[in-house]
Amino acid sequence: MKPTAEVRQTEEPVEAAKPVSLVKSYYVLILLTLVWSAAYIDRNIINVVLEPIKKEFGVSDTLMGFMVGFGFVLIYAILAMPVARLADRKGRLPIICIGVTFWSIMTSFGAAAQTVYQLLFTRIGVGVGESAASAPGNSLISDYFPKDKRPMAMAILSMSPFIGVYGGFMIGGIAATYWGWRSAFLVAGIPGIIVAILLRFTVKEPLRGALDGKNADTRVYSLRETLRYFVSNKTYLLAVIGFSLTSFVDFGITAWFASFLMRVHHLTILQASTVGGTIKSLAGVTGVLLGGFVVSYLGKKSDTYKILTPGITSLLAGPFLAVFYFAPMPLAWFGLVAGVICTGFRMGPVLGLVQSVVKVRMRAFAAAVIFMIGNLFGYGLGPLFIGMSNDYLKPTYGPLAIRYSLISMPIMTMVGALFFLWAARYVKRDIQKCAIEE
Repeated sequence: MKPTAEVRQTEEPVEAAKPVSLVKSYYVLILLTLVWSAAYIDRNIINVVLEPIKKEFGVSDTLMGFMVGFGFVLIYAILAMPVARLADRKGRLPIICIGVTFWSIMTSFGAAAQTVYQLLFTRIGVGVGESAASAPGNSLISDYFPKDKRPMAMAILSMSPFIGVYGGFMIGGIAATYWGWRSAFLVAGIPGIIVAILLRFTVKEPLRGALDGKNADTRVYSLRETLRYFVSNKTYLLAVIGFSLTSFVDFGITAWFASFLMRVHHLTILQASTVGGTIKSLAGVTGVLLGGFVVSYLGKKSDTYKILTPGITSLLAGPFLAVFYFAPMPLAWFGLVAGVICTGFRMGPVLGLVQSVVKVRMRAFAAAVIFMIGNLFGYGLGPLFIGMSNDYLKPTYGPLAIRYSLISMPIMTMVGALFFLWAARYVKRDIQKCAIEE
């Protein structure tokens, strides 16, 4: 692809870059993992207290599913694109710090909501803030870790949804049990403020493309050229589709996880949030770390493994999740652990690969696109679809309706796996295209 007149070099040559120390790289990675963890605490705190909120405001599962899903993710998706374009051109750290501070404040404001619509407004505010973290954070990591180390770095970063969900479940379960659901929102906003302060005063913006070799293309491309490049990149397109379909599973399970355990297995809110949340989170962390280790090792032999192995594990996740939804305890716990390990396996490899198959100054935008589509389909449609299915099936199955609504999860992860396997045919070619084309 030939650059047009709009393309320009805006950074010093990559040869002039000083190597980043391993200690500093991992310090930044830990801080960004905490940023994402805070985001998932604030994003998921409402999932733990769905039942008491539903009871107090007297609303349906459909409305709760909308508030948990599209109520949060719609504005998040809309703003993520221009924020990512800004991050590809300007500094990423200030954008992240402002976003973290804003969404943390809006989370705490949820404690003051007197109607379901006021609560919805605070969730929209959380979406506004979180639109500034994911894509710039991914881009930042790519400038601290070289190509072969990105799957592991992204795997560590991808532990944050499970850490955040666990933190949200613990905070929500304990706070709601002893002080009421409003206190959960108040407490959940605190961690993000602390992390934002650390990030602002202890981390500096790195040089872009310094770890991608002397032929790294660090030029700025127009929006039209960027989109044209994405469309021509089959690995990227198929990875986006596969990630979106499998995200339907992640967010659908998380949104209705506590309610499923309470309605089907008759756990209390404290049991569902602490015991269930601990099991799910440990399984998720195991999955993402396993994915990072395995793909970092196999990826040195062939780039094909970076998308092939996530395809295989996403395919295996389907039967295990079906066991969780339909088997009695304790066999159901086995299905949950195995299913979440298999779905978590893909996170680091796929997100790391996305950063390696696009050009340096397209990385934040590439991450924004995959997160936007994944969140709209997974976080937006997933919880809403299950909520609507619950209301539709309730006259027939009563409290067990949620079990039959959630059967869509195993189907989606297996379909998403097929797109990852398809992408394995093109990954070597598309990684090679990222260098400067003469």
